[in-house]
Amino acid sequence: MQMSKKNKGTIWKTKEKEGKLMMICQNSNPELSKYPQWGPRQGICEEWSEVSKNTTASTCHRCASRSVKLPGQL
Repeated sequence: MQMSKKNKGTIWKTKEKEGKLMMICQNSNPELSKYPQWGPRQGICEEWSEVSKNTTASTCHRCASRSVKLPGQL
């Protein structure tokens, strides 16, 4: 398992879309991500998620779903 570097100063990319605040998934930069093991096997994650103004980091639904073991994988 790869451990990520702790970097409390990281600011993840955000943008406003249709009046909603969006943030890029942490796995857009696996070296700084808290959960790089959930990222895509190849490449980086380019998924954006809606967040609140107080959000400091976000993991998209695709990367978060990789953290769950399916029935048969137990």
